[in-house]
Amino acid sequence: MAGTFANRKALKMLAGAVYDRMDYIKSSESLFSQEEMKGKKYGKAVHGYLTDPGSVYDGIVADPKAVVEVEVTGYVRNKGTAVEVDLWDTFTEIEDFRREIAEPRAGKLAREAQLDILGENVFRSCQAVVTSTVGTKMLADASSKLSELSVDGKRVEFQTPTLYSDIGDAALKLFLPNEIMKKIYGEADLGSFNFAEQIQLPGLPVLDTTGADAAPTITAEVVKDADNNVIGLKPITTITGSGTGNIKVGVPYKVTGLKVVDESGIETNQDFVVIPNKQVRYDASGAAETVVYVPDIRLTSQGKAFGNPNAWMDAATLADAISDSNATFTLEPIVTIGKTYQVGQCRLDKALKFDQYRFETLAAAKADEVGTFKNITLKMQSGNQIINGVNCIRIDMPFVALLADPRQSVTTYLQLD
Repeated sequence: MAGTFANRKALKMLAGAVYDRMDYIKSSESLFSQEEMKGKKYGKAVHGYLTDPGSVYDGIVADPKAVVEVEVTGYVRNKGTAVEVDLWDTFTEIEDFRREIAEPRAGKLAREAQLDILGENVFRSCQAVVTSTVGTKMLADASSKLSELSVDGKRVEFQTPTLYSDIGDAALKLFLPNEIMKKIYGEADLGSFNFAEQIQLPGLPVLDTTGADAAPTITAEVVKDADNNVIGLKPITTITGSGTGNIKVGVPYKVTGLKVVDESGIETNQDFVVIPNKQVRYDASGAAETVVYVPDIRLTSQGKAFGNPNAWMDAATLADAISDSNATFTLEPIVTIGKTYQVGQCRLDKALKFDQYRFETLAAAKADEVGTFKNITLKMQSGNQIINGVNCIRIDMPFVALLADPRQSVTTYLQLD
């Protein structure tokens, strides 16, 4: 059955059905190229780089600086489904195949993959909006925070269907239709509001903050220049509990005096929000571990532009946090601990980097086909199951998904209780 036109057509249909159900990854772009991924297998780390905005000098004398690219790391994941060959071959009519195989299996595969991608990316933001009021103000505030950072590109905002329903028809009439985005997102697209396309998305997380740590800390080593002046800190990626609660993924915190540096290297007055994230990472043996971390905080002292920064702090405030060779900051939650919040997200459509790769053929199996529809690629393999003697087709969707720069995202929190 390998290499048949019918299989290619069926697999492409299945890929299309998966794509239709994964609104969160639509309009994403590539960061990790196929060539860079050559030889990478399930669970392995892949690396990409954020560009350096450089520096601007006054006058006519050039002052070149070294390029500082920021490395970002993603991990190859896989979701798959299996079908007995006899069942796969039963359907000779394409509509029967669509109804019996493509639609139900695509729905399950897409939802499982999208939930994983959401869980690892919806909190990768350095700004947040917290409110207890259902309405369009939360939507507008989230988009406005991206405007404050002068981000370039189209914006998409993901909220639950229930939230949009609660906003009400009168407010939804303020949303402006966008035919191009409607073609991409279909019925999930509700139109544009305050420069962000509004997309209803099931599966967004609900955050229960009960038992969350109210005063965790972040620490980093101080960096000084040749004159012994503090110019910044080494990147912060870890968070330490205070012992008064648990570090909960998704709980947003602030640090007094910590502000965002935008992608052009400009120091803004926007508060930098620290949000613990989770990521499934794998060791050399392929064993999985869920790691709680904070996306890189690259802090510079005001005016120093150290290390391609995404955050800044004035010298006096930074000095107050320094003890010996380290600086330590106590975090303050911007949500009410003990309350529950519906989470949403406003981001650049291209902020999410989504790439797919082909695995090596499994032993005793043969690679049958690869089916691609837009940015979804499925790999089919067939072979015998020795245990029960059944001929089996397995369909895999290997991928890497990472919101590479948290400055291109704002997480929203709507209090539910």
